[in-house]
Amino acid sequence: MITYKLKGLDGFLRNVRKKPREAQRAVDKVLARSSLRVEREAKFYAPWDTGWMSNTIYSAPSGLLSHKVVSPAHYSVYVELGTRKMAAQPFMMPALESEYPKLMGELKVMFKG
Repeated sequence: MITYKLKGLDGFLRNVRKKPREAQRAVDKVLARSSLRVEREAKFYAPWDTGWMSNTIYSAPSGLLSHKVVSPAHYSVYVELGTRKMAAQPFMMPALESEYPKLMGELKVMFKG
């Protein structure tokens, strides 16, 4: 299993946890939409042979202010990172990289002022 963390998001979320519950719920909604966009992009970037890996990628909440995007195919990590006999074909990291600026932009707009 691989876990990617977005730089700057942990500190931001620590500050949000100190805010009122309504603010936390609003941020959680933004994170939920963002995780769905990452899911869609990961499915787009995933190599497609039988379609199994791409079709099983899903996003899910893992607590308040926490969401995950999962590729449950047992070989996903080998596709993402490659092996000594197979070149990497990343799909999750490009999805995260394309979503990160959008997510941070939305969050900055929410707390501006």
